[in-house]
Amino acid sequence: MKRNNQSYKFLDSTILNDSTYIDYLNRFKRIALSMFEWVNLPKSMNARYLEMCLFYNGQAALLKDKDYGFINTKACASGQVNIYGLPTKINCFSYSYQSIRTLYNGLNPEEDFESQKDNDEAILVMNNWDRLPTAGSMELFAWRLYNAQRTCDVNLNAQRTPLIIAVDEKQRLMMENLYNQYNGNQPFIFGDKNQLDDSKLKAINTEAPFIIDKISDYKKEIWNEALTYLGIQNIARAKKERLTENESNENNELVNLNLFAMLEPRREACRKFNEKFGLTGTDKEISVRVRSDLYNIIKQEESLISDYQDNGKIDKIENKKKLEKIKEGVKNE
Repeated sequence: MKRNNQSYKFLDSTILNDSTYIDYLNRFKRIALSMFEWVNLPKSMNARYLEMCLFYNGQAALLKDKDYGFINTKACASGQVNIYGLPTKINCFSYSYQSIRTLYNGLNPEEDFESQKDNDEAILVMNNWDRLPTAGSMELFAWRLYNAQRTCDVNLNAQRTPLIIAVDEKQRLMMENLYNQYNGNQPFIFGDKNQLDDSKLKAINTEAPFIIDKISDYKKEIWNEALTYLGIQNIARAKKERLTENESNENNELVNLNLFAMLEPRREACRKFNEKFGLTGTDKEISVRVRSDLYNIIKQEESLISDYQDNGKIDKIENKKKLEKIKEGVKNE
């Protein structure tokens, strides 16, 4: 007889699986959307929406509308392809808005200033040079972390109750209720001994090994790989003393390359926007930069690594100072 899966208590685990995956994905999204700071954007533009378009779609558009003024929208390719492999036209769209614009690419510098200010062009903002969204990679990282975390949860439960209980079908509901009480840290007393027929009740020891420590190390590797992909320094402080100079330099180089792979296309869009609308060199010039807090963290990591590389010299200097203090009879601090 076919049974509803819900009767086998699958519903709660499904919700927990989805919640774990969504939680990791949201963590990555919050980090990715907070990395860059758009400076001096016109008030009619929205930096949050701009970064969301880049995160989910890999590209966005900056343009001037006759009704709204300067705005930023989603973007997709339209028309032909120019000599640099970019679309000649962009479909600029958002909620209750759509406009087909010609791509501004600066290929005709001899055009006069007035024609450049016409409301028929748009600037393409790329998340990276391939115009690929960040969301797809973050979904993969979130799935790997979800899979590892749920493996830890299952393994922990296996340490707590390393048994498979085999019962008669008539006793299934009774045993499910008893097990739920036990699994919920509730004491239970069963009064009908006739219901517990030991000839039909069997417990099989699964002998599940404890692997949470290994899975936790794997989770750290995935998390650090994701941060490296986003261009965020992630070397654990506990490992710094074990890093070689080459390892430090290789990690810093990879982090910086990933960071600038997203920063430079944004800077290029700012340059074209300022150029098109005559804002270059004025107090209204827009720009984009890595958020100061993230920048400071990166510089701090570089400083710590530099200190590690020079620790031999530092130790010699400190030891020499201590020796001089001892000779002078000064108490060692």
